[in-house]
Amino acid sequence: MKSFFCFIVVLFFISIGNAQSIYEAGYFIDNNGTRKECLIKKLAWRNNPTEFEWKRTISSSPKTEVIEDVKEFGVGEEFVFKRYILEFDLKGDTVGRSSKSEDPNLTIRKIFLRVILKSKTTLYQYSENDVHRFFYTDKKTLYPELLIYKVYYTLDETKNPGEKIIPQENNTFREQLQKHIRCKDQDPSKVTYTQRDLKKYFKRYNECRGNKIEFIIRKKINQTKIGIVGAADLISFSHPSPINGSSADVVYDQTFAPRYGVFIETFIPFSKVDLSFFLESTYRSFSMKGEDTSISNSEFNIDYSSVNIAFAPRFHIYLSSKFELFLEGGVTVDIDLGSESSALKDLQNTTNNYFYGGGFGSGRFKLGYRQYTSKNISKTTILPESDLTASSLYLSINIF
Repeated sequence: MKSFFCFIVVLFFISIGNAQSIYEAGYFIDNNGTRKECLIKKLAWRNNPTEFEWKRTISSSPKTEVIEDVKEFGVGEEFVFKRYILEFDLKGDTVGRSSKSEDPNLTIRKIFLRVILKSKTTLYQYSENDVHRFFYTDKKTLYPELLIYKVYYTLDETKNPGEKIIPQENNTFREQLQKHIRCKDQDPSKVTYTQRDLKKYFKRYNECRGNKIEFIIRKKINQTKIGIVGAADLISFSHPSPINGSSADVVYDQTFAPRYGVFIETFIPFSKVDLSFFLESTYRSFSMKGEDTSISNSEFNIDYSSVNIAFAPRFHIYLSSKFELFLEGGVTVDIDLGSESSALKDLQNTTNNYFYGGGFGSGRFKLGYRQYTSKNISKTTILPESDLTASSLYLSINIF
Protein backbone atom coordinates (compact mmCIF):
# COMPACT_ATOMS: atom_id res chain seq x y z
CA MET A 1 0.00 0.00 0.00
CA LYS A 2 2.88 2.33 0.78
CA SER A 3 4.29 1.91 -2.72
CA PHE A 4 0.84 2.60 -4.16
CA PHE A 5 0.54 5.95 -2.40
CA CYS A 6 4.11 6.85 -3.42
CA PHE A 7 3.13 6.16 -7.00
CA ILE A 8 0.06 8.41 -6.77
CA VAL A 9 2.10 11.25 -5.25
CA VAL A 10 4.76 10.97 -7.97
CA LEU A 11 2.05 10.80 -10.64
CA PHE A 12 0.41 13.94 -9.28
CA PHE A 13 3.61 15.99 -9.28
CA ILE A 14 4.59 14.78 -12.75
CA SER A 15 1.22 15.92 -14.06
CA ILE A 16 1.41 19.30 -12.32
CA GLY A 17 5.00 19.78 -13.46
CA ASN A 18 3.99 19.15 -17.06
CA ALA A 19 0.72 21.07 -16.88
CA GLN A 20 2.29 24.16 -18.44
CA SER A 21 3.43 22.24 -21.52
CA ILE A 22 0.60 19.82 -22.32
CA TYR A 23 0.22 19.23 -26.04
CA GLU A 24 -2.86 17.70 -27.61
CA ALA A 25 -3.44 16.02 -30.96
CA GLY A 26 -4.29 18.57 -33.65
CA TYR A 27 -3.67 19.75 -37.20
CA PHE A 28 -3.15 22.86 -39.27
CA ILE A 29 -3.51 23.79 -42.95
CA ASP A 30 -0.92 26.16 -44.42
CA ASN A 31 -1.35 28.67 -47.25
CA ASN A 32 -0.56 25.98 -49.83
CA GLY A 33 -3.45 23.85 -48.58
CA THR A 34 -1.14 21.23 -47.00
CA ARG A 35 -2.60 19.62 -43.90
CA LYS A 36 -0.13 18.64 -41.16
CA GLU A 37 -1.05 16.35 -38.28
CA CYS A 38 0.79 17.41 -35.12
CA LEU A 39 0.62 18.19 -31.41
CA ILE A 40 -0.56 21.70 -30.50
CA LYS A 41 0.03 23.35 -27.14
CA LYS A 42 -3.20 23.35 -25.20
CA LEU A 43 -4.44 26.77 -24.07
CA ALA A 44 -7.79 28.10 -22.85
CA TRP A 45 -7.99 30.66 -25.71
CA ARG A 46 -10.55 32.97 -24.14
CA ASN A 47 -9.44 35.45 -26.81
CA ASN A 48 -9.20 34.20 -30.37
CA PRO A 49 -5.50 33.53 -31.06
CA THR A 50 -3.22 34.96 -33.73
CA GLU A 51 -0.57 32.21 -33.34
CA PHE A 52 -0.03 28.79 -31.79
CA GLU A 53 2.81 26.49 -30.73
CA TRP A 54 3.17 22.97 -32.10
CA LYS A 55 5.40 19.88 -32.23
CA ARG A 56 5.60 16.90 -34.55
CA THR A 57 6.13 14.52 -31.60
CA ILE A 58 6.38 15.05 -27.85
CA SER A 59 10.20 14.98 -28.05
CA SER A 60 10.45 17.46 -30.95
CA SER A 61 11.44 21.09 -30.52
CA PRO A 62 8.44 23.45 -30.40
CA LYS A 63 7.63 25.67 -33.38
CA THR A 64 5.31 28.65 -33.70
CA GLU A 65 2.87 29.31 -36.54
CA VAL A 66 1.30 32.75 -37.07
CA ILE A 67 -1.98 33.77 -38.65
CA GLU A 68 -0.30 34.98 -41.87
CA ASP A 69 0.87 31.43 -42.67
CA VAL A 70 -2.08 29.27 -41.55
CA LYS A 71 -5.56 29.03 -43.07
CA GLU A 72 -7.02 26.70 -40.45
CA PHE A 73 -6.05 24.73 -37.35
CA GLY A 74 -7.75 22.49 -34.82
CA VAL A 75 -6.97 21.08 -31.37
CA GLY A 76 -8.66 17.98 -29.99
CA GLU A 77 -12.44 18.10 -30.01
CA GLU A 78 -12.76 21.59 -28.54
CA PHE A 79 -11.18 24.08 -30.93
CA VAL A 80 -11.30 24.63 -34.69
CA PHE A 81 -10.18 28.01 -36.06
CA LYS A 82 -10.40 29.37 -39.63
CA ARG A 83 -8.71 32.50 -40.96
CA TYR A 84 -10.70 35.31 -42.58
CA ILE A 85 -10.42 39.03 -43.33
CA LEU A 86 -13.69 40.56 -42.11
CA GLU A 87 -15.42 43.76 -41.02
CA PHE A 88 -16.85 43.94 -37.51
CA ASP A 89 -17.20 46.17 -34.46
CA LEU A 90 -15.67 45.61 -31.01
CA LYS A 91 -16.98 48.66 -29.20
CA GLY A 92 -18.22 46.47 -26.36
CA ASP A 93 -21.13 44.53 -24.94
CA THR A 94 -21.63 46.81 -21.93
CA VAL A 95 -22.63 50.45 -21.54
CA GLY A 96 -19.22 51.27 -20.08
CA ARG A 97 -17.56 50.34 -23.38
CA SER A 98 -20.31 51.55 -25.71
CA SER A 99 -21.02 54.73 -27.65
CA LYS A 100 -24.09 56.76 -28.59
CA SER A 101 -24.12 55.34 -32.12
CA GLU A 102 -26.67 52.61 -32.77
CA ASP A 103 -24.81 51.44 -35.87
CA PRO A 104 -21.62 49.40 -35.50
CA ASN A 105 -18.36 51.09 -36.46
CA LEU A 106 -16.98 48.40 -38.75
CA THR A 107 -13.24 47.94 -39.16
CA ILE A 108 -11.37 45.39 -41.28
CA ARG A 109 -9.15 42.83 -39.51
CA LYS A 110 -7.47 39.51 -40.28
CA ILE A 111 -8.65 37.04 -37.63
CA PHE A 112 -9.08 33.40 -36.72
CA LEU A 113 -12.78 32.64 -36.28
CA ARG A 114 -13.65 29.78 -33.95
CA VAL A 115 -16.05 27.23 -35.41
CA ILE A 116 -18.94 26.72 -33.00
CA LEU A 117 -21.07 24.52 -35.24
CA LYS A 118 -20.15 23.24 -38.70
CA SER A 119 -22.83 22.23 -41.18
CA LYS A 120 -24.33 23.60 -44.39
CA THR A 121 -25.13 26.61 -42.23
CA THR A 122 -22.15 27.21 -39.95
CA LEU A 123 -21.82 29.36 -36.82
CA TYR A 124 -18.54 31.13 -35.88
CA GLN A 125 -17.39 33.19 -32.91
CA TYR A 126 -14.77 35.86 -32.33
CA SER A 127 -13.88 36.90 -28.75
CA GLU A 128 -11.60 39.63 -27.46
CA ASN A 129 -11.51 41.09 -23.95
CA ASP A 130 -14.96 39.68 -23.07
CA VAL A 131 -16.51 41.08 -26.25
CA HIS A 132 -18.09 38.43 -28.46
CA ARG A 133 -19.15 38.62 -32.11
CA PHE A 134 -20.87 35.87 -34.06
CA PHE A 135 -20.83 35.12 -37.80
CA TYR A 136 -22.46 32.59 -40.08
CA THR A 137 -22.08 31.07 -43.53
CA ASP A 138 -24.57 29.18 -45.68
CA LYS A 139 -24.82 28.13 -49.32
CA LYS A 140 -25.51 31.74 -50.36
CA THR A 141 -22.55 33.37 -48.59
CA LEU A 142 -18.92 33.18 -49.73
CA TYR A 143 -17.49 34.73 -46.55
CA PRO A 144 -18.89 34.75 -42.99
CA GLU A 145 -21.66 37.29 -42.42
CA LEU A 146 -21.64 39.26 -39.18
CA LEU A 147 -24.68 38.77 -36.95
CA ILE A 148 -25.14 42.38 -35.89
CA TYR A 149 -25.44 43.23 -32.24
CA LYS A 150 -24.38 46.37 -30.39
CA VAL A 151 -24.91 47.97 -27.02
CA TYR A 152 -25.30 51.74 -27.16
CA TYR A 153 -26.82 54.43 -24.99
CA THR A 154 -29.08 57.44 -25.18
CA LEU A 155 -29.20 60.39 -22.83
CA ASP A 156 -32.08 60.69 -20.40
CA GLU A 157 -33.23 64.28 -20.94
CA THR A 158 -36.13 64.10 -18.52
CA LYS A 159 -33.91 64.30 -15.42
CA ASN A 160 -30.49 65.88 -15.01
CA PRO A 161 -29.62 66.27 -18.70
CA GLY A 162 -26.22 64.95 -19.63
CA GLU A 163 -25.76 63.02 -16.39
CA LYS A 164 -27.91 59.93 -16.80
CA ILE A 165 -27.82 57.47 -19.71
CA ILE A 166 -30.20 54.76 -20.86
CA PRO A 167 -28.68 51.51 -22.20
CA GLN A 168 -30.02 50.31 -25.54
CA GLU A 169 -29.41 47.30 -27.77
CA ASN A 170 -29.19 46.95 -31.52
CA ASN A 171 -30.57 43.44 -32.06
CA THR A 172 -30.42 43.37 -35.84
CA PHE A 173 -29.16 39.76 -35.61
CA ARG A 174 -32.72 38.64 -34.85
CA GLU A 175 -33.96 40.18 -38.10
CA GLN A 176 -31.12 38.38 -39.92
CA LEU A 177 -32.13 35.08 -38.38
CA GLN A 178 -35.77 35.71 -39.23
CA LYS A 179 -34.92 36.46 -42.86
CA HIS A 180 -32.12 34.00 -43.65
CA ILE A 181 -31.93 31.28 -40.98
CA ARG A 182 -35.36 30.14 -39.92
CA CYS A 183 -37.11 26.80 -40.30
CA LYS A 184 -40.75 26.07 -39.54
CA ASP A 185 -41.75 27.38 -36.10
CA GLN A 186 -38.36 28.74 -34.99
CA ASP A 187 -38.74 32.07 -33.15
CA PRO A 188 -35.62 34.31 -33.31
CA SER A 189 -37.26 36.97 -31.13
CA LYS A 190 -36.30 35.09 -27.96
CA VAL A 191 -32.73 34.27 -28.96
CA THR A 192 -30.04 36.11 -27.01
CA TYR A 193 -26.64 37.09 -28.44
CA THR A 194 -24.78 34.31 -26.62
CA GLN A 195 -22.91 31.21 -27.73
CA ARG A 196 -25.34 28.98 -25.85
CA ASP A 197 -28.50 30.37 -27.49
CA LEU A 198 -27.08 30.75 -30.98
CA LYS A 199 -25.52 27.27 -30.99
CA LYS A 200 -28.84 25.79 -29.94
CA TYR A 201 -30.69 27.81 -32.61
CA PHE A 202 -28.27 26.85 -35.42
CA LYS A 203 -28.31 23.19 -34.37
CA ARG A 204 -32.09 23.08 -34.50
CA TYR A 205 -32.12 24.91 -37.85
CA ASN A 206 -29.70 22.46 -39.50
CA GLU A 207 -31.55 19.46 -38.11
CA CYS A 208 -34.82 20.91 -39.38
CA ARG A 209 -33.27 21.29 -42.88
CA GLY A 210 -31.85 17.79 -42.78
CA ASN A 211 -28.26 19.06 -42.77
CA LYS A 212 -25.58 16.84 -41.26
CA ILE A 213 -23.77 18.46 -38.31
CA GLU A 214 -20.08 17.81 -38.94
CA PHE A 215 -18.73 19.50 -35.82
CA ILE A 216 -20.10 21.12 -32.69
CA ILE A 217 -18.06 22.32 -29.72
CA ARG A 218 -18.40 20.42 -26.49
CA LYS A 219 -16.72 20.60 -23.11
CA LYS A 220 -14.43 17.87 -21.85
CA ILE A 221 -16.83 16.98 -19.06
CA ASN A 222 -19.29 15.74 -21.68
CA GLN A 223 -16.75 13.45 -23.32
CA THR A 224 -17.88 10.17 -21.84
CA LYS A 225 -16.70 6.92 -23.41
CA ILE A 226 -18.22 3.47 -22.97
CA GLY A 227 -16.50 0.31 -24.12
CA ILE A 228 -15.34 -3.23 -23.50
CA VAL A 229 -12.14 -4.51 -21.89
CA GLY A 230 -10.37 -7.85 -21.99
CA ALA A 231 -7.34 -8.83 -19.91
CA ALA A 232 -4.98 -11.64 -19.00
CA ASP A 233 -4.15 -11.66 -15.28
CA LEU A 234 -1.11 -13.46 -13.90
CA ILE A 235 -2.18 -14.78 -10.47
CA SER A 236 0.07 -15.78 -7.54
CA PHE A 237 -1.36 -17.29 -4.34
CA SER A 238 0.01 -18.69 -1.08
CA HIS A 239 -1.01 -19.21 2.56
CA PRO A 240 0.25 -21.00 5.70
CA SER A 241 -0.12 -24.77 5.64
CA PRO A 242 -3.26 -26.11 7.38
CA ILE A 243 -1.41 -29.35 8.27
CA ASN A 244 -0.59 -29.60 11.97
CA GLY A 245 3.09 -29.42 12.71
CA SER A 246 4.02 -27.85 9.38
CA SER A 247 5.61 -24.41 9.40
CA ALA A 248 5.85 -24.16 5.60
CA ASP A 249 3.55 -22.27 3.26
CA VAL A 250 1.29 -23.75 0.63
CA VAL A 251 2.47 -22.21 -2.62
CA TYR A 252 0.21 -22.52 -5.65
CA ASP A 253 1.35 -22.71 -9.26
CA GLN A 254 0.99 -19.36 -11.00
CA THR A 255 -1.80 -19.21 -13.55
CA PHE A 256 -3.14 -16.89 -16.23
CA ALA A 257 -6.79 -15.96 -15.77
CA PRO A 258 -8.94 -14.23 -18.39
CA ARG A 259 -10.82 -11.13 -17.24
CA TYR A 260 -13.40 -9.30 -19.34
CA GLY A 261 -16.15 -6.73 -18.93
CA VAL A 262 -17.19 -3.15 -19.60
CA PHE A 263 -16.02 0.35 -18.63
CA ILE A 264 -17.16 3.96 -18.63
CA GLU A 265 -14.67 6.84 -18.75
CA THR A 266 -15.39 10.55 -18.31
CA PHE A 267 -13.00 13.41 -19.00
CA ILE A 268 -12.70 16.33 -16.59
CA PRO A 269 -12.53 19.87 -18.06
CA PHE A 270 -9.11 21.01 -16.81
CA SER A 271 -7.66 23.65 -19.10
CA LYS A 272 -4.11 22.29 -19.18
CA VAL A 273 -4.21 18.70 -17.91
CA ASP A 274 -6.03 15.87 -19.67
CA LEU A 275 -7.56 13.98 -16.76
CA SER A 276 -10.29 11.35 -16.83
CA PHE A 277 -11.89 9.00 -14.32
CA PHE A 278 -12.99 5.50 -15.24
CA LEU A 279 -15.21 2.86 -13.66
CA GLU A 280 -14.62 -0.72 -14.80
CA SER A 281 -16.56 -3.88 -14.08
CA THR A 282 -15.07 -7.26 -15.09
CA TYR A 283 -15.55 -10.98 -14.46
CA ARG A 284 -12.63 -13.28 -13.57
CA SER A 285 -12.47 -17.01 -12.83
CA PHE A 286 -9.49 -19.32 -12.25
CA SER A 287 -8.41 -22.59 -10.61
CA MET A 288 -5.04 -23.22 -8.94
CA LYS A 289 -3.27 -26.15 -7.31
CA GLY A 290 -0.61 -25.99 -4.60
CA GLU A 291 1.21 -28.11 -2.07
CA ASP A 292 3.00 -27.96 1.24
CA THR A 293 6.64 -28.20 0.16
CA SER A 294 7.62 -29.89 3.45
CA ILE A 295 5.14 -32.76 3.17
CA SER A 296 4.69 -35.08 0.20
CA ASN A 297 1.26 -35.74 -1.32
CA SER A 298 -0.22 -32.64 0.28
CA GLU A 299 -2.16 -31.14 -2.62
CA PHE A 300 -4.61 -28.28 -2.21
CA ASN A 301 -6.75 -26.46 -4.74
CA ILE A 302 -8.82 -23.31 -5.07
CA ASP A 303 -11.58 -22.40 -7.53
CA TYR A 304 -12.03 -18.65 -7.50
CA SER A 305 -14.53 -16.49 -9.36
CA SER A 306 -15.52 -12.89 -8.76
CA VAL A 307 -16.77 -9.64 -10.19
CA ASN A 308 -14.08 -6.98 -10.02
CA ILE A 309 -14.95 -3.27 -9.83
CA ALA A 310 -12.13 -0.77 -10.40
CA PHE A 311 -12.22 3.01 -10.03
CA ALA A 312 -9.30 5.32 -10.80
CA PRO A 313 -8.10 8.59 -12.34
CA ARG A 314 -6.18 8.39 -15.61
CA PHE A 315 -3.69 11.03 -16.83
CA HIS A 316 -3.20 11.37 -20.61
CA ILE A 317 0.04 12.59 -22.20
CA TYR A 318 0.05 12.91 -26.00
CA LEU A 319 3.16 11.57 -27.74
CA SER A 320 2.02 12.42 -31.27
CA SER A 321 -1.19 13.27 -33.09
CA LYS A 322 -2.17 9.57 -33.06
CA PHE A 323 -0.57 8.12 -29.92
CA GLU A 324 -0.86 8.86 -26.22
CA LEU A 325 0.74 7.67 -23.00
CA PHE A 326 -1.52 7.25 -19.99
CA LEU A 327 -0.88 6.66 -16.28
CA GLU A 328 -3.46 5.37 -13.82
CA GLY A 329 -3.82 4.29 -10.21
CA GLY A 330 -6.84 3.52 -8.05
CA VAL A 331 -8.81 1.10 -5.93
CA THR A 332 -10.45 -2.20 -6.83
CA VAL A 333 -13.12 -4.30 -5.08
CA ASP A 334 -13.67 -8.04 -5.64
CA ILE A 335 -17.14 -9.47 -5.03
CA ASP A 336 -16.92 -13.24 -4.49
CA LEU A 337 -19.22 -15.47 -6.58
CA GLY A 338 -19.11 -18.70 -4.58
CA SER A 339 -15.38 -19.49 -4.63
CA GLU A 340 -14.15 -22.68 -2.96
CA SER A 341 -10.84 -23.69 -1.37
CA SER A 342 -9.83 -27.07 0.07
CA ALA A 343 -7.50 -25.33 2.56
CA LEU A 344 -9.38 -22.12 3.36
CA LYS A 345 -12.78 -23.21 4.57
CA ASP A 346 -14.19 -19.70 4.74
CA LEU A 347 -13.49 -16.96 2.14
CA GLN A 348 -14.31 -13.26 2.41
CA ASN A 349 -17.37 -12.09 0.51
CA THR A 350 -15.65 -8.87 -0.61
CA THR A 351 -12.01 -7.85 -0.68
CA ASN A 352 -10.27 -4.70 -1.84
CA ASN A 353 -6.78 -3.66 -2.86
CA TYR A 354 -5.02 -1.03 -4.99
CA PHE A 355 -3.47 -0.95 -8.43
CA TYR A 356 -1.25 1.27 -10.54
CA GLY A 357 -0.03 1.12 -14.10
CA GLY A 358 -0.12 2.73 -17.51
CA GLY A 359 0.07 2.10 -21.21
CA PHE A 360 -0.40 3.45 -24.70
CA GLY A 361 -3.48 4.51 -26.59
CA SER A 362 -4.36 5.12 -30.23
CA GLY A 363 -7.82 6.09 -31.41
CA ARG A 364 -10.41 3.81 -29.83
CA PHE A 365 -7.83 1.36 -28.45
CA LYS A 366 -5.76 1.27 -25.25
CA LEU A 367 -3.14 -1.33 -24.32
CA GLY A 368 -2.21 -1.19 -20.64
CA TYR A 369 -0.44 -2.92 -17.78
CA ARG A 370 -1.48 -2.96 -14.11
CA GLN A 371 0.16 -4.15 -10.92
CA TYR A 372 -2.14 -4.99 -8.02
CA THR A 373 -1.19 -4.92 -4.36
CA SER A 374 -1.52 -8.18 -2.42
CA LYS A 375 -4.66 -9.01 -0.43
CA ASN A 376 -5.95 -11.56 2.02
CA ILE A 377 -9.00 -13.54 0.88
CA SER A 378 -9.23 -15.78 3.96
CA LYS A 379 -12.03 -15.12 6.40
CA THR A 380 -11.02 -17.76 8.91
CA THR A 381 -8.85 -16.92 11.92
CA ILE A 382 -7.05 -20.24 11.63
CA LEU A 383 -5.29 -19.27 8.38
CA PRO A 384 -5.56 -15.48 8.41
CA GLU A 385 -2.60 -14.56 6.23
CA SER A 386 -3.34 -15.72 2.70
CA ASP A 387 -1.60 -13.72 -0.01
CA LEU A 388 -3.23 -13.20 -3.43
CA THR A 389 -1.39 -10.95 -5.91
CA ALA A 390 -1.92 -10.23 -9.58
CA SER A 391 -0.54 -8.33 -12.53
CA SER A 392 -2.55 -7.68 -15.66
CA LEU A 393 -2.15 -6.93 -19.37
CA TYR A 394 -5.34 -5.53 -20.88
CA LEU A 395 -6.87 -4.15 -24.06
CA SER A 396 -9.82 -1.75 -23.99
CA ILE A 397 -11.92 -0.61 -26.95
CA ASN A 398 -14.25 2.41 -27.02
CA ILE A 399 -17.64 1.43 -28.43
CA PHE A 400 -19.54 4.69 -27.79
